[in-house]
Amino acid sequence: MKPELDEKLVKAFPLLYGDRSAPMQSTAMCWGFSCGDGWFDLIWDLSSKLEPLIQKFIDDNPLAPCGGCDCKKERHYGWKSWKPGKCLAIHIDPESGEEPPNNYFACFCDGYRSPHPKASQVKEKFGGLRFYLTTGTDEIFDLISKAEEASYKICEECASGDATQNDVGWIRTLCESCRENYDKIREKKWKTAAELSEKEGQKVADLIVSPNKKRSAPFVITDYLNSADDIAAYVNAAIETGDEAVSKDKHPPECKWHKDWHACDCGAFDKE
Repeated sequence: MKPELDEKLVKAFPLLYGDRSAPMQSTAMCWGFSCGDGWFDLIWDLSSKLEPLIQKFIDDNPLAPCGGCDCKKERHYGWKSWKPGKCLAIHIDPESGEEPPNNYFACFCDGYRSPHPKASQVKEKFGGLRFYLTTGTDEIFDLISKAEEASYKICEECASGDATQNDVGWIRTLCESCRENYDKIREKKWKTAAELSEKEGQKVADLIVSPNKKRSAPFVITDYLNSADDIAAYVNAAIETGDEAVSKDKHPPECKWHKDWHACDCGAFDKE
């Protein structure tokens, strides 16, 4: 899906897509909406129905346990504020054979996370929409099921309502016109991805290269990512974590790749 449509959905439904910029270790939403633009209206309509239900869930559960550590909300620093912080709970290790307080340990949670339903992945699979949530109610899942079923009749590229699925190859839900011109549509997508890579790639390189080194070669990431959406997600992730880049003096001596323009064992990009 185009970045501008992605951004429009995230801004309009902040509760549902609250994990859009979260790291890939916690959600697949970091990759954005992995489907064609033709399903935008379908996803928008579904999102507009889910957002008020999520708000109702929050209103009905003001003291819900943290979605990260499952501790009570009251155990988090500043729990009455709009953004409670680190969990202050102390737990007992059930597997420890030591006596208190040696078997105590502090909660790992760095901040309270609301356990309300959030989108964890939105994509195309086997020609249909797949809309996954972290949790939900029967009403929410019924709405999702209806939207997923409706996607099989809507062209993924142009939103035409007379779409069908192919019998062989990668299953796509396309109208007759888009199916006949799909090679051109795919070529256009790859061109967009390449242009975005050339434009944004240097920004990524500048963030993760050593501070005392500058890259002279372009950083092409289309070899590793499949679409413009993937590239945009990668760029955003790099921007958010750029301050954690490993500098030259922190490279371990056994790092065997950091003398070339490749991702080295220690996660940085460098050049001797």
